[in-house]
Amino acid sequence: SQVTKGYAPEGYSLCSVTVLKEAMEFYKGRNEDLDAAVRQELSTWFPNIKATIRDTRTWELKGIYRIQNAQPGQFKGPFPANVNGGRSSNTYRGKELPKGLFVCGDHMSTATLNGALESGVKAGSVAFKAVPQL
Repeated sequence: SQVTKGYAPEGYSLCSVTVLKEAMEFYKGRNEDLDAAVRQELSTWFPNIKATIRDTRTWELKGIYRIQNAQPGQFKGPFPANVNGGRSSNTYRGKELPKGLFVCGDHMSTATLNGALESGVKAGSVAFKAVPQL
């Protein structure tokens, strides 16, 4: 709501948090415990507003949505992402791509905006090196 004002009423802000599968399974059926755990984690990220985050009257939980496969797999599975550098931009699912074809996106690194940007920079660098210099 800081970027798109229509996401929250005037004078309010919306905070959206993604919780990965393992934690969602751990807290299945225990939404209050999940809410408390998320608030605890967020309070370490934003220590200046820790008390506000933990206060359920100030930060009101609007909903918990369990969306299967909402993000690409990050650390487990046959082609896991890598926090440090992501996957190769000229292979996909273990197969070499045709010469001059590169892939990037959050599915190639961590499933975040930073991961998408990181993989785009990596693919751009590889593409630049593949073009003959004038």
